[in-house]
Amino acid sequence: MSVGTLVHDYALGMNGIVVSGAWTEEGRSYAANPVSRDIDWEWLVLYDDGELQGADTGDLKEIM
Repeated sequence: MSVGTLVHDYALGMNGIVVSGAWTEEGRSYAANPVSRDIDWEWLVLYDDGELQGADTGDLKEIM
């Protein structure tokens, strides 16, 4: 997998394009969970709904 690869994300049920490699999502704290932790992702994907989100290789399948 590489930048520019079209993918289907099984976890989200959406298609997208890989726009960057490793990416860290800033953790957020909530009233129910006051401890925040950053989330490391293997890829940054632009999904067909226009959102940029992190993804792991195990959730992605290349679209031919």
